[in-house]
Amino acid sequence: MRQYEPMQNDVDDLVDLLDLEVIEVNIFRGVSPDESRMRIFGGQVAGQALVAAARTVDEDHPVHSLHAYFLRPGDPSIPVLYEVDRVRDGRSFTTRRVVGIQHGRAIFNLAASFHINEPGLEHLEPMPDVPRPDDLPTQADRFAEMGWRIRSRTNPAPSTSATSPPRR
Repeated sequence: MRQYEPMQNDVDDLVDLLDLEVIEVNIFRGVSPDESRMRIFGGQVAGQALVAAARTVDEDHPVHSLHAYFLRPGDPSIPVLYEVDRVRDGRSFTTRRVVGIQHGRAIFNLAASFHINEPGLEHLEPMPDVPRPDDLPTQADRFAEMGWRIRSRTNPAPSTSATSPPRR
């Protein structure tokens, strides 16, 4: 197995973490991993809130915009309740607001917009044919081309004398 391939157990744990319990219409419960942390990891709360919002939207409306605010630190020893507000259900756009709640107080707010895939204008220019970053000259190479010499921490210029006064 290559070093950077995700381990299947980690992927399974993430899927389980994002699989929220349905409490009631528009209300979901998310739990934290059984780890000794002082606070809930913010990405976990954001991911669970997005899952809660997405579960109230048709599958043909993927998320295309998301804004989130971390209001208070989360307590990993208790579940987070996610309350979804179905702000708007349109033909093309769907809007959801989600509040993550612990101890009766909001710890997280999310606003998400979902949009049906439909044909339209493409504003993306094709990638120009340019060298890869690793193939570009370094800053030291460019300075050398101009006749400049730079010192580096790994290759400092030799000192002129052991008795030279310190530079200021």
